[in-house]
Amino acid sequence: VDVIDQNRALIDGPCSGVLRKQINFKTLHLTQFKLNVPHAVRTGTLRKKWEKEEITKKWEQTSWAKKIEDKEKKAQMSDFDRFKLMKAKQMRNRLINKEFAILKKKVKAKPKHTFRKRKGTKK
Repeated sequence: VDVIDQNRALIDGPCSGVLRKQINFKTLHLTQFKLNVPHAVRTGTLRKKWEKEEITKKWEQTSWAKKIEDKEKKAQMSDFDRFKLMKAKQMRNRLINKEFAILKKKVKAKPKHTFRKRKGTKK
């Protein structure tokens, strides 16, 4: 929302659940989204602009947001869910390795390229 001094900024996320507070620049992570608002704008005005620009929808489509969502899902998994995931990954890797071995055998079966001698060489 505003710059307080060279080390701190005033932030507000009306639709993201972030309350208005001051935060150090070192702990901020910039995104590609920008709202053109006047300095120290009120939360209600910021919310209207946020919803008009559909910042939440744009954020949910980023890979950063998807990674955060995946981490949250993984943290909510039970022991049995983690076990099933491990077994599914093992099965997938087994199929990949089997196909890779087949392709490797095909390449090995082909004769290697032989070099022809040049005319006029004594070897």
